[in-house]
Amino acid sequence: MIVDQLDNVSLYGGLGRRIAAGLAMLNEDSARKAAPGRYEAEGKDLFYIVDEYQTKPFEEGRPEIHRKYLDIQYIISGTECIGYAPLEGLQEQTPYDDEKDIAFYKYAPAMSRLVLKPGMFAIFWPNEPHMPGRSAGKAETIKKIVVKIRMT
Repeated sequence: MIVDQLDNVSLYGGLGRRIAAGLAMLNEDSARKAAPGRYEAEGKDLFYIVDEYQTKPFEEGRPEIHRKYLDIQYIISGTECIGYAPLEGLQEQTPYDDEKDIAFYKYAPAMSRLVLKPGMFAIFWPNEPHMPGRSAGKAETIKKIVVKIRMT
């Protein structure tokens, strides 16, 4: 997992061509101003989702993992808390769905809390549990981009 400011994306070019391309898209006005929806850059290998929603209490979340895709979660507006924990010790709640590339785990109170504000991003590798959409104190409307990069 990596958490940083968009101003520092040049530090991560060595992580691979698709990751560099995904981070570069976050600097494009067309991506940041896009309406909610899914946008393809390189078909199923690299695409992004623009989403707007209301954050919810941390305790109501469920950690999720992906096996095929890396997530880059970028906050356009609002403040969002994302939970993070190692996979070891979490209890699976909803088995992995290969078509949707997701499994859910039971809420774990000991998860770390990452607070992301506008201009910040977090990278979650496959099999890294993360719990997006949580409030950082109070419910807020969030606009964010989630870049999905196929890793397998």
